[in-house]
Amino acid sequence: MQRDYTNIGAEKYTQEEIDTAIVTTKWETFRKTNLPFCQGESLKAVIQQCKVPLSKITRMSLHGVIKGSHGFYSLDVDYKNARVQLYIADNGCSSCVVAADVWNKEAVVV
Repeated sequence: MQRDYTNIGAEKYTQEEIDTAIVTTKWETFRKTNLPFCQGESLKAVIQQCKVPLSKITRMSLHGVIKGSHGFYSLDVDYKNARVQLYIADNGCSSCVVAADVWNKEAVVV
């Protein structure tokens, strides 16, 4: 697994704050309906801007916190060649991807 931190996230959050929020992530099965408005709009923006196929999202986290009061959400995306967990911080006015964990899927040779 490789964790990448985004430059825009680094402008607002330290790596320690991001790592602490990631550790407390509580995953649930991804759903497209009955989402809290703010979390749903934040995820929708990330999905559209990062061009994440809805069919590839397996799990999400909607109720995390970073920096004491900012929202912290996550998406678990299972691509053909990699599994990616996107971590999103929401300060109430805007949201951004602050980090991503990437697992490359390699062929198993027997």
